[in-house]
Amino acid sequence: MPEHDAPETEAGFAHWDQKPALGRRGMILAVVVPVLIAAAAFGVVSLVSEGSETAATAIKVPTNSWIAGQPSGSTPIQGTLAVDSRRCVYLDGPDGEVWPVWPAGFRARLDSTGKVSLYDGADHLVARDGEGVRATGVLSSPTAFAGETCLPSDDEVAVVQSEVTRVG
Repeated sequence: MPEHDAPETEAGFAHWDQKPALGRRGMILAVVVPVLIAAAAFGVVSLVSEGSETAATAIKVPTNSWIAGQPSGSTPIQGTLAVDSRRCVYLDGPDGEVWPVWPAGFRARLDSTGKVSLYDGADHLVARDGEGVRATGVLSSPTAFAGETCLPSDDEVAVVQSEVTRVG
């Protein structure tokens, strides 16, 4: 046997008898340290985001079955987007409050300051509180929309049957 070769053991391979690179303590630290770092990072993120003012609450708005491409009404529906104390979205129109029944998929979000934002069925921002909107549709009795939230019981509602656009 040459002098530079490692001696063989009973098993025949000397390199199998070497100690592992990581002992039991090293393996425990390899697992515990990343978990502790992740927990600390999560705590920091939670504290930073706790004071955030960007949280918004989803608001259900009354909707109808109209979708783009269907025939639409010709009655102008316009006004300034607003929200009342009941969290009901309406339009402040030239002749008073207009209670719209929005196209299918529309919804709204109320931010922490009480301002509303209106979104279409594709989750695109349509308008924010205080901005003007314009559409067309038909006027109808609210009884046709029984079960929908935020509709008057005796006034007509504006059934939006067109794309809603922001004005001004």
